[in-house]
Amino acid sequence: MKARGVALLTALIVVAIAASIATVIFFDTGLLVRRSEGGVAREQASQLAGAAEAAAARILREELDTGAAPIHPAQRWSTPLGPVEIEHAGIVKGQLVDLQGRFNLNSLRDRNGRIDPEALAVLERLLIVLELEPEWAAKIADWIDTDDVPASRGAEDDVYTSMTPGYRPLNRTLTTVSELMLLPNFDAVRYGRLAPHVAALPRDASINLCSATAALLDALADERQWVGAESALALNRERGCFPTEAVFRSSLKNPDGFIRLQRSVGLSERSRYFQLRTEALIGTTPFSLYSLMRYEATPPSPPGVRVLLRQTAE
Repeated sequence: MKARGVALLTALIVVAIAASIATVIFFDTGLLVRRSEGGVAREQASQLAGAAEAAAARILREELDTGAAPIHPAQRWSTPLGPVEIEHAGIVKGQLVDLQGRFNLNSLRDRNGRIDPEALAVLERLLIVLELEPEWAAKIADWIDTDDVPASRGAEDDVYTSMTPGYRPLNRTLTTVSELMLLPNFDAVRYGRLAPHVAALPRDASINLCSATAALLDALADERQWVGAESALALNRERGCFPTEAVFRSSLKNPDGFIRLQRSVGLSERSRYFQLRTEALIGTTPFSLYSLMRYEATPPSPPGVRVLLRQTAE
């Protein structure tokens, strides 16, 4: 009787071990299948995003290869792409954004690597318009300038190295706006409010008045005019470039202000830098791709559009 009990207990243990092994194998196999499906989905999303980039590049070439004509949101490049359903692939849509309709954070740094006071003043006013603390302008400027001397209300090595863990400021131009999150206490709420109005572009990328945000126009003019009247601004832009350089110049209280802004942050009616946001849905899995695109026209080479940077999100 005792031997039968031991045999039964042994059998139960063997069954339990076998069940555990089977469960582990099933779980691992499921994970392997899901990883494989995820890899295929990412590859499909990448191919769809590539197609969206090609379509956006064609539209930009057609719109920008027009000599000195203004670039503005009433043109075809501003129309959303899709959504388009691709059989056996997924759904894809895209939207081009004129990045030169935003304040270029790299204009805070002059050609010698020092802080540009006029650009700093514009960013301070933009922060105030957005109901953010204006001292962030000096902190951002110190983050990218080449010296280690803190500006008024700024921060340099002594602040960053004393943190836990300590680190050093960038001391070079920004490549993405998301680098602002490296600033101490610059939280997601502040970032979310500022990000739609700023860009990280080469310093020679001027602000396109035709597509500048309402908050940026008010910051440039140092006068509250367009924030709260975005619908009127959009209505004016349905007919073409607004405000033109001439209209904006005439709206300034100080006639010398236009020249100072032109020298510091640059003002124009044209753009070369755009961001394409592509969203793809593969099955039930969404993917996003952000592509920084630049229009290039350098004779004798034919005009073209080059993708400078890609950032993905899932």
